[in-house]
Amino acid sequence: MIRILHMSDLHLEMERWRLNIVGWAAFMAQHLTVPKHLLRGPMIEESERVDLIVLAGDVHNSVRGIVYADQLSRFLQAPAVYVAGNHEFYHQNIERLLPALHRAAARTNGRVSFLENNVATFTFDQQRLNVLGCTLWTDYDLYGDPAGAMHTAVRRINDHDAIHTGRHSFAPEDALRRHLASRVWLHKTLARLRHYEAGSKNLIVTHHAPSGAALGERSGGIGPAYASELLLEFASYVPAAWIHGHTHFRHESEEEGIRFVSAPRGYVLYDGMAAQEYRPGILEL
Repeated sequence: MIRILHMSDLHLEMERWRLNIVGWAAFMAQHLTVPKHLLRGPMIEESERVDLIVLAGDVHNSVRGIVYADQLSRFLQAPAVYVAGNHEFYHQNIERLLPALHRAAARTNGRVSFLENNVATFTFDQQRLNVLGCTLWTDYDLYGDPAGAMHTAVRRINDHDAIHTGRHSFAPEDALRRHLASRVWLHKTLARLRHYEAGSKNLIVTHHAPSGAALGERSGGIGPAYASELLLEFASYVPAAWIHGHTHFRHESEEEGIRFVSAPRGYVLYDGMAAQEYRPGILEL
């Protein structure tokens, strides 16, 4: 059995406004009661063994999330895999930040693997596990009107003001192009792994959700910016599970024979004690 601790949407960048958060002083004091505990972020239980840490995006802006992942890996003495969410790219050039995230992870001496259309492979108790990771973005086709969904996204989603490509603001067309590239990569990679590594387990990790069933409060007009209907399309590859983030909706679900889960923390600035009382998800494969 492979035991995985997974989290997403920690939004550590929000902790800068901690003085405005009710109960913050007591929450931070908890971190100091556990030897070697990380000084920020959610409280992490060190007592239970985990084989792998999965961070499914929106951990912190820029490369700061890699620093957090490295600290968490050291604390729990387990390797970590990390995919970027949309917030990692806020106030950044996405074309420059992606290689910077890879370089930052490479400097952790194997403790952190940053994934964007690539695979990290591990062996736990003689069981080989391939982790396929990407941000994924979205096809905007959740409700069958991608053009309308893209128009709504421009007006209502901060990504298209806060992220840049070096030439222009990050547009829905850029997100769609990246989504399609990741989708093709997932198909090719899963097909290859299933053919050549039939005995391995394959775990998919994305930031954006693979099903509209995971939208929670992100349903309605903005829903297509958060999720695409992909589970039926990928069911034939029989992945061991699919971990995602982005929707701020915690769940453990199954659809089309695929287990898909999310354990988002949310915004400490807005979610108050609920975010402070957050605990990671545990997935056993």
